[in-house]
Amino acid sequence: MKPNLDTPLSDKEIEDLDAFLLDTGLDAPMDISMLDGFLCAVLSGPRLVPPSEWMPWVWDHEEAAQVPGFRNDKDAKRVASLVLRFANEIASGLTHAPLEFQPLFPESSPESGSVPVIDDWCFGFLKGVAFDSNGWQPLMDAHPDWFASIRLYGTEEGWKRLEEEIEILADADARHMACVESIAPALRSIHAHWLALREPSRPLPAIAAQPVRGVSRPGRNEPCSCGSGRKYKHCHGAEN
Repeated sequence: MKPNLDTPLSDKEIEDLDAFLLDTGLDAPMDISMLDGFLCAVLSGPRLVPPSEWMPWVWDHEEAAQVPGFRNDKDAKRVASLVLRFANEIASGLTHAPLEFQPLFPESSPESGSVPVIDDWCFGFLKGVAFDSNGWQPLMDAHPDWFASIRLYGTEEGWKRLEEEIEILADADARHMACVESIAPALRSIHAHWLALREPSRPLPAIAAQPVRGVSRPGRNEPCSCGSGRKYKHCHGAEN
């Protein structure tokens, strides 16, 4: 039985999709974190971008010119289904449960402990913004603070700044975590702004005033807080 396109991906399917993206043999495919950021922008912006327009950039984030060599038609449909379900899951989360939505950041494992890695996510988000740069510009001009961390970690100019600052900032780790924690609230505000313009009759939660840690949400692999013993993703997280 084929899964409905509105069915959230399981952890295994997330891993399978990431593995496929990393093993396409192409020059510039997205990884799962970059794809998450990319789709967050594509699905939040001033216009709705159809999959036929954004899908080629998943396989080739530089020129959208290369495509994977699928083994057969069935395999191609399976992977496309995973990508579309991932997109629908993001759209549903941002629209119906924005205060619980969290970007998908991988973690490094230095000796001092795991650290969220946000470069690819931010780079992917800005790739999504590029679909309609003119449409996005007024919001970026009006609320540069919403995009500050994304620009810092998602552009070559920002990467140079980070390299320079890490040498002189005594609290570089704290600065990094502050940037990490600023992205989810900013994303919620960005999505709410464009959603209100696209669907003015839809009631929206007052999310702009929420503090960075205003709402706690279990991670994808953490137990649901309801005590069911199931992972959040497959329990209350699947209901959103």
